[in-house]
Amino acid sequence: MQPIIVFTFDDQHASVYDVAFPIMQEYGYRGTNFVNSNALGQTGRFGWDELIEMELTYGWETGGHTLNHEALNQLDYEQAVYVIQQDYNNLEEHGLNPRSFALPKGQCPSQVYPFLRSLYKNIRGSSDFAMHEPLNRHALGYLAFQTGWTAQPVKQRILRGIANGERLIIIGFHRFNAESEGYMDSCSDDVFRDILRFVYDHELKVLPLAEAVSED
Repeated sequence: MQPIIVFTFDDQHASVYDVAFPIMQEYGYRGTNFVNSNALGQTGRFGWDELIEMELTYGWETGGHTLNHEALNQLDYEQAVYVIQQDYNNLEEHGLNPRSFALPKGQCPSQVYPFLRSLYKNIRGSSDFAMHEPLNRHALGYLAFQTGWTAQPVKQRILRGIANGERLIIIGFHRFNAESEGYMDSCSDDVFRDILRFVYDHELKVLPLAEAVSED
């Protein structure tokens, strides 16, 4: 069995809509946006209209990521529940269907996990590890693209997953063509195209996260 590839996009940077989204469309691929609902439409961020378009018109997935990218391990229980629940409510109230959640900075107090699981079927952390059957849908890993990388680390990760019979590989991005702005998580459009072309040439299935983990 070939692994399913999932591309996730965190923090609603405007370049996700302006750069990554049309390139994904060229290949017929759909991704998962993990958004901070209070930050949508702020300077440098895409807004509700773009998010709704991607999900309701083009079949992308929208996932929760707290209201303002709060570090859950720095909040008390009531505060953590609030920023998770209100973020979820905001997405639902805009007609979206949040089924997956990405932990900000990959951290969450153990006492908050049961609440997260009551809302979300899938929870993604921030560490990269092999994911075989049976998947633990509440502890999913991913490889986060880093500024300065070529496509090679991502290609090597995918080839390793194929060789090891992994069920799922999640590759995460944050922003595009922002290297000159000093971010540590920017990918150029050329490198992104190279990655997608590699996945396409290897005939790997690409799905949003919720669909990928639901595949038989």
